Amino acid sequence: MGSQYTLLIRVLLGFTLLLLGANEFVHFSNFLDFSADLYGLNAIDLFYGFLFLISGTALLFKKAVPLALIILTFFAVQVFSYILKNNPSDILSPIGLVGVLIILNLIDNKNAFKRLFN
Repeated sequence: MGSQYTLLIRVLLGFTLLLLGANEFVHFSNFLDFSADLYGLNAIDLFYGFLFLISGTALLFKKAVPLALIILTFFAVQVFSYILKNNPSDILSPIGLVGVLIILNLIDNKNAFKRLFN
């Protein structure tokens, strides 16, 4: 994949994760508040908010990107299973966009994960 494409999806995912993570602590937007549907527990919401902030910062500064993507893979699986089970038309929602961006970043960084599967 091209370097401009890689930069775009990495920065877009990083900013989106920072917004979602900050929203878990500050609650500045109801549009970004998806966690009540997915989790329902306040402690888990804060944990995911913390993971989003850490992963988003790592992606923006291009530090430990494979580690951040491994952390986010579990979230992407949870998002897609929730969306496909409850409302498949929500794939274009903000949380569906995060899941798609995580998958695109995983595909782009597949060389970093080749040693895991040998």
